[in-house]
Amino acid sequence: MSRLIKTEQIIELAMMFQNSYCGLCIEDIQNKFECSRRSAERMKALLFDLFPDKIEEVNRSDDKKKYWRFVKGAMNALISFTADDFANLEYLKSLSNDENKQKELDELIAKIKALTPQKNLRKLDTDVSAILESEGFAVRQYSRVKADLKILEQLRCAMLSFKKIRFDYPINDETKIITLNPYGLVIADKYYLVGFNDYVNALRQYKVDKICNLSILEEYFEKDEKFSLTDYCNNSFGVYQEKPIDITLEFDKSVTEDVLNYNFHPTQKMKRLENGNIQVKFTSGGTYAICQELFKWGCNVKIRKPVELEEYYKTYLKDVLNNQ
Repeated sequence: MSRLIKTEQIIELAMMFQNSYCGLCIEDIQNKFECSRRSAERMKALLFDLFPDKIEEVNRSDDKKKYWRFVKGAMNALISFTADDFANLEYLKSLSNDENKQKELDELIAKIKALTPQKNLRKLDTDVSAILESEGFAVRQYSRVKADLKILEQLRCAMLSFKKIRFDYPINDETKIITLNPYGLVIADKYYLVGFNDYVNALRQYKVDKICNLSILEEYFEKDEKFSLTDYCNNSFGVYQEKPIDITLEFDKSVTEDVLNYNFHPTQKMKRLENGNIQVKFTSGGTYAICQELFKWGCNVKIRKPVELEEYYKTYLKDVLNNQ
């Protein structure tokens, strides 16, 4: 047995001693770890050596065996909670129609967060979006941005359970009530929710930071089997949906390292040219967003193809200058 496995088992045994009110005996350790009595005795002895002042014997009148447990609270520092734990609690809360139960779960989540170290709690805000990505409900195209943790958790629950959502959303200086079949998130300069709007009978996207009063409805939807969040994003640059075009860019060799470590688009292909410059090719729509991206690279980038994009970019730059 490797030292790593032994260490994991000792930690697990310590957690068992912490969680057991009635205490554990040697047979309990044998059964848990499927080991001999001699090995169980060794594990118990090691735990006693590591925490000599934290273990107490439990007197049980119903049994002549010896039982031990940790002094209450002794191992609290080893207990931690992950973003997945909180996301799952939110998911369980969404399954209940009992408002009192939902309120009790809210209070439970608040209590658990109160026990979580601040440095870990801050990390949870970004981890939930990582969970959404890993489950296929989000595609990242740019840098990490902030979003309301509670709304992300609600969206995750709705997408996992294929339930419709309803929320308030500002459109043309007026607040509209939107009912949506949530399909996924695009994480660009902001978080964008992509879904099917039955009212307009088409796909729509909404800025998550502008969503208010979000609720999960007790109404299920069937996701379009042909829809792929990855394909949806491959047809756009950022969140701008247009007919895709084949694009070729050339970046100066002075920014080689930055370019090679940069994600322009999911379909990108990079090549080092004979002159040392870096060629980047990808297929995408979203001409305006592409020009905004190129502007950040200044004189270190040139548009090689297509001519239409080059002309659009020149017009874009002229408009910027004329506005100064």
